Amino acid sequence: MSVHPFRRGSAIRPGPVTWQDKLDGAQDEADVVEVARDYIATLDPHEVAMLPAPCRPRKLLTANDISSYAFDLVRHECDDQDESAPFIHRLAAFFSHASIRLSELLRKTNDEDVDSEQAG
Repeated sequence: MSVHPFRRGSAIRPGPVTWQDKLDGAQDEADVVEVARDYIATLDPHEVAMLPAPCRPRKLLTANDISSYAFDLVRHECDDQDESAPFIHRLAAFFSHASIRLSELLRKTNDEDVDSEQAG
């Protein structure tokens, strides 16, 4: 019997799952959008109210919505140094990662489409 709750070599990682882990585990666009919506739902309403209008969370329905929001956050992060800057930085980091994950998933889908065309 082991003192560790997980078997050696197990694919399951012990410890808390981060938002970045959740994005990395997303299998398609819908998963990424769901993780992003869940992330938004955890934000402190007081911090959100202090955000400049272009940085406030918005409806997230598609990959385009996530990429657009990530771009707006990064653009504002580079232009502003107000009291909400650390919060904007955290948002920008999360949504930039989400946008990158969406790009990876799109590349994977495109590669699979090319492979199936070549095989057919």
